[in-house]
Amino acid sequence: MKAKKKFVRHESVHFKSLGSAWRRPRGIHNKLRLCKGGQGLTPKIGYGSGKDKKFLIKGMEPTIVHTIKDLTLLNAKKDIVIIAASVGMKKKIMLIQKMQELKFQILNIKDVAAFLIKAEELKNKKKQEKKKQEVKVEEKKKTLTEEEKKEAEKEEKRKVLEKGLK
Repeated sequence: MKAKKKFVRHESVHFKSLGSAWRRPRGIHNKLRLCKGGQGLTPKIGYGSGKDKKFLIKGMEPTIVHTIKDLTLLNAKKDIVIIAASVGMKKKIMLIQKMQELKFQILNIKDVAAFLIKAEELKNKKKQEKKKQEVKVEEKKKTLTEEEKKEAEKEEKRKVLEKGLK
């Protein structure tokens, strides 16, 4: 593997206000632009990495995964996995568990164990909230039935009074 060259901005060593980040020299008398010797390196096409090394992360090819079927097509030693953003929480948990079994590396989750614990906590919270909502709905139904009973009684009294007037 080739050593990666460090390209430094011209005159950044002499002036603190200039950052060391690369900027192309554009001055008409600039020695670095004119490629005079001893001025420093300029980026050229020859410094690029080979085709076989491009677009790799940690020496592995990144692939986006949507379903468990996608995992069957991959190799754990050659591919590094990115879980798609559109995948929901349930499917994401299933995918992560399957990836741990197959010993895949996951790029967009730092700590897999911590993520699974958080996901379980969220799941339990949602269940509790759902139960609370169901209880509230049942209470509302009970109160509605009591109100309906009162209205029914009022109607019966009114009917009796109307019959008495006739």
